[in-house]
Amino acid sequence: MSQSVTTSGGTTPSQFTGGGSQANFNQFLNGATTYTVFTGTGVSTVTGPVVLGSTNTAVTVSGASAVADTTAGGNVITTQSATTVYAAPNDTVSSAAATTLLGANGGVTSFSLGGSGTSVTGGSGGIVGTVSGANSTLVGGTGTSIYHISGANTLAVAGSAGITGIDASKSTGPETIVTNPLGNFGTLVAILGSGADSVIGGGGASTITAGSGHDAFLFVKGHAGGSEVIIGFTASDNFGFAGYGYTAGNLPAEHVGSIGDVITLSDGTTITLAGVFHKIF
Repeated sequence: MSQSVTTSGGTTPSQFTGGGSQANFNQFLNGATTYTVFTGTGVSTVTGPVVLGSTNTAVTVSGASAVADTTAGGNVITTQSATTVYAAPNDTVSSAAATTLLGANGGVTSFSLGGSGTSVTGGSGGIVGTVSGANSTLVGGTGTSIYHISGANTLAVAGSAGITGIDASKSTGPETIVTNPLGNFGTLVAILGSGADSVIGGGGASTITAGSGHDAFLFVKGHAGGSEVIIGFTASDNFGFAGYGYTAGNLPAEHVGSIGDVITLSDGTTITLAGVFHKIF
């Protein structure tokens, strides 16, 4: 099924060409002098990095430090140990172990990951899947990213561009959702679960459906500036403002519009409480 190939001579698989090229490949190798090429289907236990050389195949790997699909993709990749996976377009990745998954630059990457401490970062292609392990980190790509989460203490961050969807409706939390930090302007749509979740507002446009728990909607001056629509806000939910200087006698601007209560912060951030037709401050 596989063969060992020496990397002497600096040959760089196509996945790592372009910006960073050899430096990115060296990081993938992580000091190794050889990598294993898989050219068929089956199950293998290996040590070190693995490169896939066939399309539309199914491989199961145990013990690899990293797996890179350098083909046109369409592969089904299952890992049985903690592994970093560099996906190609239309790959499907699954694992019960802690996994670091990097999405592809085209097609749609699909995944199902159950390990605690899993990390997923979308690419410029689409990515969709489920993370059930606790203490995971999910970052949207610049394409369309759809993440279903159920493990507690997950951090989910919107992509810098494109659309990121977070479905935490089956989660008991707590989860942390970051809409668009550091001035990014991607679009986020999120559904919260029954835990005490935290949503940190940023730039761009976001729509958040509150859950049944005591949710907190937080805004930090200098890292916000976008528009956030909150559906299902109740008296059990709370706001937090950092750096704005708001006090009981110095409140943010607020008016009731046709959609609901609209709160405008001093940095231009707008918060719309859909269906709430009264001021809350």
